[in-house]
Amino acid sequence: MVSTSGMFSEHSEFSDSMCSNCIPGSRHQNVRKWSTLMIKSKESRSKTEHSSQWGRRVCLERVNLVAFALAVLAAVLPSPAMAAGQELRLTERVIPVPHPITSLLRVKRVHRELRLTSETITQIEQAADEVDQPLWRLRDLSPDKRNGQAEKLIDQLKRRLSENLTVRQMDRLNQIVWQAQGIEAVLEPEVATRLRLSAEQTANILALLSTAYQKIAEVRLNTQIRSGTVRAAYIQRTRAEAQQNITAVLSAAQQNAFTALIGMPANLSQVQTVACKAPEIAAETWINSSPVRLSDLRGKVTVVHFYAFGCGNCVRSLPYYNEWLKHFDTEPFAIVGIHRPETELERDVERVKEKAIQAGMQYPIAIDNDSLAWEAWGNHTWPTTYLIDKNGFVRYWWYGELNWQGNDSEKYLRGRIQELIIEPARG
Repeated sequence: MVSTSGMFSEHSEFSDSMCSNCIPGSRHQNVRKWSTLMIKSKESRSKTEHSSQWGRRVCLERVNLVAFALAVLAAVLPSPAMAAGQELRLTERVIPVPHPITSLLRVKRVHRELRLTSETITQIEQAADEVDQPLWRLRDLSPDKRNGQAEKLIDQLKRRLSENLTVRQMDRLNQIVWQAQGIEAVLEPEVATRLRLSAEQTANILALLSTAYQKIAEVRLNTQIRSGTVRAAYIQRTRAEAQQNITAVLSAAQQNAFTALIGMPANLSQVQTVACKAPEIAAETWINSSPVRLSDLRGKVTVVHFYAFGCGNCVRSLPYYNEWLKHFDTEPFAIVGIHRPETELERDVERVKEKAIQAGMQYPIAIDNDSLAWEAWGNHTWPTTYLIDKNGFVRYWWYGELNWQGNDSEKYLRGRIQELIIEPARG
């Protein structure tokens, strides 16, 4: 038997928000933005292991793999086609962003698995640092716009890794990455080639994934479903069904080959999802503070949020940030606001200061009139909230107004902040 649990099978139980949020160029219209919650709750980390019979009996029942935060759904949900109620049809594989390889390269357990020296660890982490931010900025692009750029970055990373790892270490790393991706790894070029997937099989697998993603997207974006437990149960059933159906597309020989390709299961149950190192905020003008470097806030859990004072969704979210600052005032915690205007009126720094005082904002606020931070973070929506861990890595993010239509996003993010505060900083 085999059990694969990866990116597709580990979606958050928490609701995405289908909200009337601020989108560049149309902020003051009642535009519905398909907003993706790129966050993963501990409660939703399913330990369910769906098993299917393989041609030869290989027992991987105890595979317990890391969940990498919603990378595949991130590519699908923002699609305007879904907003228009059209059927989702994938025509090519989705390269996950964040990609599991950049997270795995920073995991001590993986370092031990590969038997890396301290010097090699430093080298591979530096290689990951070179690509994780540009890769992360592709996260909300559709596959046809994302994949080419993402492939170049991942190839660049693998070339650097091959200079520092042995062939055996590279092979094992690939196995661990495929395990993290789960059944979707069958579409990885190397895997598909070695399995000799036919064009018909590839098309069938893409169709099955399209159906599953659309079902999950619909339930995740359904604001009438208020119960995270109900949503999680539906998603779990959908993903298990998809895995079973995709497995059935493979022949017995291909199933055997896939089992052999992914190798012995790696215990990655405690691995944390990491997007990238938080980009520094390149702003010359600041309110309530001298210029802030996020690297100087290492050791603290930091919230970074983008807003504009003329954005109603933003204004309604500001009180929650103030509440967090009071709630966590004795903890290693910080908040940084980034004001990125859309209208000419919002470019007036004095008006930004005035509105900040009215809103009771007592934390540093960067003035991003030139959109340098907006572009460095690959941001596209007002408001957006990012959570950064004590090591300076982006861990969770939420597009849209907090608690829009009763979605409880504030409560959820507050819980994740608490978890990150408790989590020890990496030594």
